[in-house]
Amino acid sequence: MRKDFNAEKECKNIINWIREYFKAQPNAKGAIIGISGGKDSSVASKLLVEALGKERVFGVLMPNGEQKDIADSLRVVDILGINYKIVNIEKAYNGLLEAIQENNLSIDAKVNIPPRLRMTTLYAIAANMYYRVCGTGNKSEGFVGYTTKWGDNAYDFNPIGNLTTEEVVAIGDVLGLPYELVHKTPNDGLSGKSDEEKLGFTYQQVNEYIENGSCGDKEIDEKIKLKHEYNKHKRNLPPKYERV
Repeated sequence: MRKDFNAEKECKNIINWIREYFKAQPNAKGAIIGISGGKDSSVASKLLVEALGKERVFGVLMPNGEQKDIADSLRVVDILGINYKIVNIEKAYNGLLEAIQENNLSIDAKVNIPPRLRMTTLYAIAANMYYRVCGTGNKSEGFVGYTTKWGDNAYDFNPIGNLTTEEVVAIGDVLGLPYELVHKTPNDGLSGKSDEEKLGFTYQQVNEYIENGSCGDKEIDEKIKLKHEYNKHKRNLPPKYERV
């Protein structure tokens, strides 16, 4: 975590930033957000409620079949008192796999389908409500590309996109969210592994690399660097041919 990071001050700044964003969006009636039950969506949702009021925040729970920790998602919307909808994407997911008719579709290809279906769902509901879609990805995930292009990295605005995992946790603690939600082990809910197990290094090591240029382990540094460089295409807008 940055040495000069002040969670209380940052929290107030983010809330004001959200309010200013919506002042500049006169046609936007509120914010819609996917609720996974993890720390990122929990913290982002609470920030939205603080900034806009619970009446202008709408949550969408999007399990793919059975979601083992859906009780956490339901707890978040209950604590915040926001309106919500459950949209199970299992039929859409299975239907798409059947339509593609590719028996050898890779694990990664399959894992990336649900986040894209979820973003399609959010934008469909948002368009109907005249709401803006809130992003929930953090800086640490984005730095190493642990995000799905046109999936969870697609949004209209993101209040936590420039916060590391540790900073998101600090904000969640300041906001008074339940400890077990804010400090929950991050996982994508798709692969059956935690984020860190899948990455091969910890978010703390990523954060140290971001802050200091090294996490103290040269081998891990190289892994983080390669992930960062390989996933550059996820952080930048696609190039377009420019007429000479």
